[in-house]
Amino acid sequence: MKQLLLFAFLFSIAVNSNAQLTQPSSSIVGAVPSFNQQYKAPGDSCGAYFNNYIGLTKTTNVFFEALRTGANPEFNTYGGRAQRFHANQPIEISGVQFYAFETNTLLDSIMAITMLHEYTAFNDSVGTLLAVDTVWVVHQAFSAVLPNIEVNSFFDTPVTVTDDYIVTVYTPTDDSLKIIVSSAPANDGAGEGVSFLIYNNPDFLSAAGYYNGFANFGVSYDLDYLINPRVKYDLNDGFILSDDSICPNVISAGCVTYAQQPVYADPHYNGYNATASNHLLWLWGDGFQNTNLLTACHTYTNSGDYNISLSDTLRRHDFLSPTCVGQVVNPIHVIPDVVASFTFVANGTIVDFTNTSAPSDSVWWDFGDTLAGSSATNPQHTFPTIGTYDVWLYAYNECSEDSVMIQVTVDDVGTEKYNFDFKIYPNPANDNVTISGLVEGTTLELLNILGERVQLIIPQGNSTILATEGLSNGTYFVRVSTELGQVTKKLVVRH
Repeated sequence: MKQLLLFAFLFSIAVNSNAQLTQPSSSIVGAVPSFNQQYKAPGDSCGAYFNNYIGLTKTTNVFFEALRTGANPEFNTYGGRAQRFHANQPIEISGVQFYAFETNTLLDSIMAITMLHEYTAFNDSVGTLLAVDTVWVVHQAFSAVLPNIEVNSFFDTPVTVTDDYIVTVYTPTDDSLKIIVSSAPANDGAGEGVSFLIYNNPDFLSAAGYYNGFANFGVSYDLDYLINPRVKYDLNDGFILSDDSICPNVISAGCVTYAQQPVYADPHYNGYNATASNHLLWLWGDGFQNTNLLTACHTYTNSGDYNISLSDTLRRHDFLSPTCVGQVVNPIHVIPDVVASFTFVANGTIVDFTNTSAPSDSVWWDFGDTLAGSSATNPQHTFPTIGTYDVWLYAYNECSEDSVMIQVTVDDVGTEKYNFDFKIYPNPANDNVTISGLVEGTTLELLNILGERVQLIIPQGNSTILATEGLSNGTYFVRVSTELGQVTKKLVVRH
C-alpha cells in the first residue's frame, strides 16, 4: 500500500505545477525546551492539541489517501479515518482539525463530517456519539505545506471527556476527497503506539468495528492520520508551600510539593520527554534553583520577601509551537531577626516605657530593681527610690531573640525623655559588624561576657564597622555612651 501512496503523491505533484514542494519536517526532535517564553497561569491550557506532526517525527514523507465512503464494495473496509486519544484528566473537546483537499474539478467543495465518539473496549470500537459537525473542503490542489490545506470544524457545544475517545472524519459522497497521512517506512519508529485505523462508516458498525491497525496488521500499517482534536485542559492547580513564613538559616525550611497533572505522563500530550517531570524548574527567588523535582526544599540565608516560581514544560506535538510552559508563583516570607530597642519618659520615679523592637511578638522587661519584671508591650513602672537603674528589654520572635540595656535615671526634679537607639547588623556576626544610628560624641565599647572591655572606638560619623574576625565565638556586649546616657546590646560572634 505504501508504494501506491508514494506513487499517488508523486503523480499529484506532477500534474499540479502550483503544488508547494517544500517538504514539511519536524522541528522538535532533539530540541531542548526554553523556559524563557510566555507562561501560562493555573487554569490555563496549552490550547488546541496537534497530532499533525506526530508521524513526521518518524518520516519526512507525506502521503494522502482517498477518504472513501464505503458505498463502493471495493472500498467498504476503508470508510472514514480516525484517531484514538487518551484522557487521563478532564479534557474539553471543541472540534476537529484535519488536512484534506478535493480533486473533483466539477465541484467547488465536498462535504466532510467530523465526529467525537467515546471509545469502547467491546470489539475495540467506537462507542457513544458525543458530538458531530459538518464542514466543506474547498481545496482543489494538493500542497505539501500542511497549513495551506487545514480544515477546522467546531461542535455546537464543547464536550468534556474523562476517558479514551475517538475523533473521526468521513465523507458520504465519493472518493474525490483526499486526507493527509504520514507513514513510517519500516516500523513504529517513535514507539508511541498511537496509529489507529477505523473500518466501516461510524454510522454502520459491524463486527469488524474499530481496530488498532498497528496491533492487528503489523508495522506496514503504522499510519498516522493527521486528525487533531481541538482540546482544552488544565496545566496545573498550583503547588503546596509547607509554610509561607519561615526563619532564615534553617536548613530546608522552605518546602514545596507539586502534584503534576496526568497529561504530562501521556505521550499523546507530552511527547519527547524521557520522564513526565524532566522539564520542571523551581526558582527560589534568591538566585538559586532546582530542576526535575516534584518535591523540593530550600534554605534561605537572608530575611525578606521572595517569590517561589514553578515552571512545568509540556512538549506537545505542535510543529509551530511545540513547547508549552505553565508557571505558578507563590510568595514566601523569611522572618528578619528581631532587634530590641525602647524609649522612655520619666516623670519623677514613674517611667513610661515604649517598646520599639521589630519584628517582635513578645517581650520581657527587667527594670533593674527589686520589683517584678513585666511582659507588657509598653509598661509603666514606678521605681522604689530615686537613682540610676540598668533596664533590660528582651525581645522575641519565632526565629530569634535580642536584648538591650539602657541606664534610666529617676529623681524628683522633673521629666526626662529618652529616645536614642542604635542598630547592630548582622547579628550573629562573622568577620565584622556594622553599628549605625550613632550621634556625635558617641563612645563605643565592646565588652566580653565578664564585662571586660575588649575594644574602645570613637566613631567618626553616624555609623562604624567593628572587626570581629579575631574574636572567639561567643556572646559580647556593645555599649554606646552619649550625653543622653548609655545603651548596651548583646552581640553574638559566630564564625
